[in-house]
Amino acid sequence: MTNTFSASAFAPPSLPDFLPIFPFTREVLLPRSRLQLNVVEPRYMVMVEDALATPGRMIGIIQPNPPDPKEDNSAPLFKVGTAGRLISFNETDDGRFLIGLHGVCRFDIAQEPPRERPY
Repeated sequence: MTNTFSASAFAPPSLPDFLPIFPFTREVLLPRSRLQLNVVEPRYMVMVEDALATPGRMIGIIQPNPPDPKEDNSAPLFKVGTAGRLISFNETDDGRFLIGLHGVCRFDIAQEPPRERPY
């Protein structure tokens, strides 16, 4: 899933207008922190490959929003996440990706454009 985002006032000016989003439930990436991920799902492997091909090597980490049974239109994701720069990448013998992210800044989802990629 790719979303338009607005970065905080402290963000570097080189952040992209569109950021691929990796919904992740187990941990949170915070600015200036590091997160190691084991990527096994094919659509997120495509996302990592796409991010590696861009100058900033950025993806967004955001928590899924548990559905509210009282609300029919609850958003599938929380509206705030952290932009992370891919700082390490390894492909395992069994085809998984082991990546390292460095938290750059927080972002707010502004809109979700039409999906052109599988993520």
